[in-house]
Amino acid sequence: MQSFNWTQFIASTLSVLLLLLGAWWWVKRSKNLGVMGQSERRIRVLEALPLSLKHKMVLIQVDQQMVLASVSPGEVKTLHTWAQGADHVA
Repeated sequence: MQSFNWTQFIASTLSVLLLLLGAWWWVKRSKNLGVMGQSERRIRVLEALPLSLKHKMVLIQVDQQMVLASVSPGEVKTLHTWAQGADHVA
């Protein structure tokens, strides 16, 4: 009967955990690396509000313009647009 080697078991477990942690870090890092950096993007989704399982309302910034849109599986409708610095009184 062989004796169990605890040192080898702990070293192997730590090696696997370090590899998994490194892979997770690489995936997170590569997902954030795009063609352009976050500050250079012209289109950004600022907020999304789910209205039902398949419908949501999104607030999008395109350059200096804001767009409020309704998004469903079959279509996207523009609800309102305004300039970013404009007064928007309800």
